[in-house]
Amino acid sequence: MERRYILAIALMIIVMVSWTIFFSPPPPEQTPDRQREDLPASPSESTIETPTQRDESSLYLSRVQEGPRTLVQTDNYEISFIDERAIVGEWRLRKYPDRSTNDESINLIPKSAQSCLRVDIPDLKNDTMSAVWKADKQQVILTDQSRDRLTFKTQIGDKLKVSKEFTFYNDRYFVDVALTFENISNQPLENYKLYWGPGINADLLLHERKHSGKGRRASKNEGAVAYLGHGKPRQDFSDSEKNAPVLWAGMNSKYFAALMIPDPSLNALYEREELIDNGEIPSAEIAAWKDAASLVISGISVNERRTDVFRVYVGPKEDSILNRVTHPNAPDDPLRMNKIIDLGFLWPVAWAMLWLLRGLNSIIGNYGISIILLTLFTKLAAYPLIRKSYKSMKEMQELQPLLAELKEKYRDDPQKLNRATMRLYKEHGVNPLGGCIPWIPQLPILFALFTVFGNAVELRAAPFCLWMDDLSGPDTLFPLPFTIPLLLIDAVRFLPIIYGATTLLQQKMNAGVTPIADNTQAKIMQFIPFIFVFILYNWSSGLILYWTCSNVFEIGRHLLTQFRKSEETEPVKTLTSGKQPKLTKRRSQLQNRRS
Repeated sequence: MERRYILAIALMIIVMVSWTIFFSPPPPEQTPDRQREDLPASPSESTIETPTQRDESSLYLSRVQEGPRTLVQTDNYEISFIDERAIVGEWRLRKYPDRSTNDESINLIPKSAQSCLRVDIPDLKNDTMSAVWKADKQQVILTDQSRDRLTFKTQIGDKLKVSKEFTFYNDRYFVDVALTFENISNQPLENYKLYWGPGINADLLLHERKHSGKGRRASKNEGAVAYLGHGKPRQDFSDSEKNAPVLWAGMNSKYFAALMIPDPSLNALYEREELIDNGEIPSAEIAAWKDAASLVISGISVNERRTDVFRVYVGPKEDSILNRVTHPNAPDDPLRMNKIIDLGFLWPVAWAMLWLLRGLNSIIGNYGISIILLTLFTKLAAYPLIRKSYKSMKEMQELQPLLAELKEKYRDDPQKLNRATMRLYKEHGVNPLGGCIPWIPQLPILFALFTVFGNAVELRAAPFCLWMDDLSGPDTLFPLPFTIPLLLIDAVRFLPIIYGATTLLQQKMNAGVTPIADNTQAKIMQFIPFIFVFILYNWSSGLILYWTCSNVFEIGRHLLTQFRKSEETEPVKTLTSGKQPKLTKRRSQLQNRRS
């Protein structure tokens, strides 16, 4: 087994283990001894302690869900408002299918999320919860229209009049929200909050839904998140940053985000709230089911009437779309919405790979073919390093007879063996690490591509060919009538099998480059391709397609090299010059030393 192949296997294992440790959040805690309530309490209601009050809250929320709704439809989304509370019950993205059902668009709002665009006034908590809103329309459908409006109004007790005016745009993923308050009391109100959450749709694949979310590789920053304008978006901030105004805040998932963008003049603060675990068993379909994000806005003075403006983005984490979102009332101020896209610590390399992948797709129109071409380009770019690696390993192969003699001669003295080995390397100008060092610069590309294939929304539900209809998920040739436990294998997948076969073939073809003296080690390495078939079985087909094509191109390079050597054999034998080729000369020297 050649050292290059052993190194490649080791690197892949390191990548997978590192990803599992550093980039996957821990699974949600579950409490099986209590049954989950139909509708967990919202953040402000999570402090309710008595069972009677909790039951009354659940009954109230159930009644509201069954009440009248207002439907909004544009080219990009469908929204269902719960009229009595003036909150969002469903927000479907029409251009992004639900991969766990394959028959409708994805809804980003779980049924348990009862605080999406809910206004909460701490000073009037009970009155706010009992307030009933009324909508001025029952339906908004945008086709040729560029925009339309929907308004909800209510009065909170005898102290505050509130209206929510939504402005919808047919060609955008965001909605403008204007909150108008009129304080009719003789007391000022300290502040109010605009909520989103708790939780966001986990966007399960079909096999993940079947197995209740087992095996799901979630994004490390799923849940509530906010951005201050510098650094990266975060879920929590230090004490010194908690009073800093945020540019935007909301809920984040692997491929989508629901973000609230306040008018900069409001100096809105971010607050992350976490539901108290009352023994509910969280659904696998909900990501960050305890998290809720809110914007905290300064209070309303006595007899004051004012309007605060927000922009709400609910859509994919695609930078070409995010870059078109601007501040309400301040379009020139930078929002840096693309910061919500997390491509890991090697983000410059990852962005370059994603940019190249997008460019290829814009020409070809198929991300599967684009991945094949991207593999070819990376192979061509790395060819000088690969050639140097093989050259170094070939030189090491020629030294194997002498190394074997040294091991036999100094088998009882390891120190003399090391000195003699290094002297032998120096005499023949061979670097023992020469076969490994050229592969180190390729590590950043390997890590970056691993992140791109796992987080780029462009690959979500992107078809390749035939049954390969989602490059972000595993391909399914046909389902099995049973499930293999632990491995969660419930279907026959084509790409992992082909990857294992090409890896095995490549292993056989390169077995003679650096033979393994240890027969046990050689037998173990023969099982590596089969082990990787099971490890990668439920991984994204885009990533496995890349590695499979990499194997195929490497096999082609090996065959081409062998073909060229066979053509050059005759000219080498007929050389009349007294100067021998380098490899032939070195081989003669080794043979003379052995004799």
